[in-house]
Amino acid sequence: MKPLATKGITLMEMVVIIVVVGLAIPALMTSWANVAWKSGRSEALADANFFTQELMEAIKSKSFDERSAAPYTNSNNLGADSGESSANNATFDDIDDFIGATDPWVTTPAPKYIRFANISYVFLNSTNSWQSCPLPVTCGNITNCTNCNECCYKSVTVGVSRQDNFTSNATLTTIIAAN
Repeated sequence: MKPLATKGITLMEMVVIIVVVGLAIPALMTSWANVAWKSGRSEALADANFFTQELMEAIKSKSFDERSAAPYTNSNNLGADSGESSANNATFDDIDDFIGATDPWVTTPAPKYIRFANISYVFLNSTNSWQSCPLPVTCGNITNCTNCNECCYKSVTVGVSRQDNFTSNATLTTIIAAN
């Protein structure tokens, strides 16, 4: 009579399998955790970039200044003007009204995100570098763009960060010219 062939695993084989799987699981879990963390950071950065672009587009849709044509003599105050509320972006009619805004749509586009806008007068100096203009600024007719009183530009920087520092800050800067 032939002995019956046994099918199955021996106790020793089972112990080896458990040890190998036990060593592999922590490495796999660490790898999966890193992938999930990086994916979350990528999504948070994409959200921050979207919120930055959203506010920049809202700012660019406004007029250059309170006045509709040069000379812009009302240029010594940047921020919300009389009749406008920093707590209500619906009252903003020119780009510098976003400075110091407290409207939640401007400052808090989503939970954990903080958004801000910085706007300043700048001019293109003789070495073709943007330089800040000290206030007050009286912008005249544009003739040669070599000093603050001739050529009116505003530098607009929008930034978004997360309160938990989960991702790096997103910033976007542009230069807007007077009409």
